Amino acid sequence: MNTQNIYYILGIGIVLIIIILIVHITTKTRFKLRTMIIVSFLSLLSMVLAAYLSIFIPLFGFPSLKFGFSQLPIMMAGALFGPWWGMVAGVLEDLLELASGTITSPYIGFTLNKALIGIIPGVVFLLANKNPKQIKYAIIGLVTLLYGTSILFILNTDSLTASQVFFVLDWPVKLTLIGMTLATLPITYLIYQTLKQKTILQIQFQIWLLSVIIIEILINVILTPIWLNQLYGIPFDIQVIIRSIKTSFFVVLNTLLAYSIYQSLRHLKQTPVISKKR
Repeated sequence: MNTQNIYYILGIGIVLIIIILIVHITTKTRFKLRTMIIVSFLSLLSMVLAAYLSIFIPLFGFPSLKFGFSQLPIMMAGALFGPWWGMVAGVLEDLLELASGTITSPYIGFTLNKALIGIIPGVVFLLANKNPKQIKYAIIGLVTLLYGTSILFILNTDSLTASQVFFVLDWPVKLTLIGMTLATLPITYLIYQTLKQKTILQIQFQIWLLSVIIIEILINVILTPIWLNQLYGIPFDIQVIIRSIKTSFFVVLNTLLAYSIYQSLRHLKQTPVISKKR
């Protein structure tokens, strides 16, 4: 590990400790040892998934398109313990990746991404508990925004240029891309209808669906292309098209996985650590 990485880890670590102390002093929050252990474990699990069970697809010479599920443990931390602990889990995971060599160079934009992955589910769960009736409308609005914007972007793009390579998007290509983008909508609707008779399960599924959609739109479709464009000069427009198609599949897959894992961890959280003998 080079000097730059060490300084970055120390700097972000110090900032995180200062934030923890400020939150503790201003809100009188008590940090339970069990919570800290679980959050640390989820961060470590996320790092392991990123290192060994994630695939990076090169775009124009750079490994910039990621397929994997390393964000799920961070999302669990936010959903189980709130946005504050979700942020801690995300930042800690990023530092663990840097320290272990999974990522070779630090970038504050990607650290911000990891923090938001933990914060967003925590915020959505808190707001959903206060006003659950608005979840459905938020999902409809964001789904319309995601798929509608993606389709308009594809329709209005006739060509792309990257790394001195010229790509023509004729109508057969455009229709194929639109079809791939919309392919998962029927699956999502069928799952939603299956859970419709079970009110509690339906609401929890809606919360996770909303969380995943926000993460995919904000982080994977908007922020990550901006960071990669700044770092490597990868064109923003071609990233948006490719990531919109990827997002259409991963919204369903990540929602199903997150929802299923959360059901198990939620019950585990309610189980005493040490059972008392009678």
